[in-house]
Amino acid sequence: AERLEVKKRQQEMQRREMFFEDQNYKTNELLNRLDLGLPKSDSSQIANRSPESTAWTRAHAYKEALREDENRRLEEMKQEQRRKAELMEFKQKQEEEARTRALQNEQRRVNNAFLDRLQKKTQPDSIYQAGYSG
Repeated sequence: AERLEVKKRQQEMQRREMFFEDQNYKTNELLNRLDLGLPKSDSSQIANRSPESTAWTRAHAYKEALREDENRRLEEMKQEQRRKAELMEFKQKQEEEARTRALQNEQRRVNNAFLDRLQKKTQPDSIYQAGYSG
């Protein structure tokens, strides 16, 4: 009879533990749904019914704030990388344009020097002829 009584007590305790675990799970599930569906002030008022739920709510809010902060920092870093990439691309374009201008200027200088030499070779004849005819 004593063994049977001890066994009944153990079963009752296990049943109560399982009930409390299930109740906590259902409560947290409800709070999650309420947190998603209501503004923060409303969900915190509902969550203030028990000390466990306020601690859970605070922990949940803290984790969410950390997540949002991390996401914001990541977005800022991505924007900074984009700005740097655009700046580098702009600088590369400027350098390429400067190289192109320098090459064109060098080609003009060479062409002008060539034309000057041609003109000097033909100029004495034309000056001589102009002077002779004059």
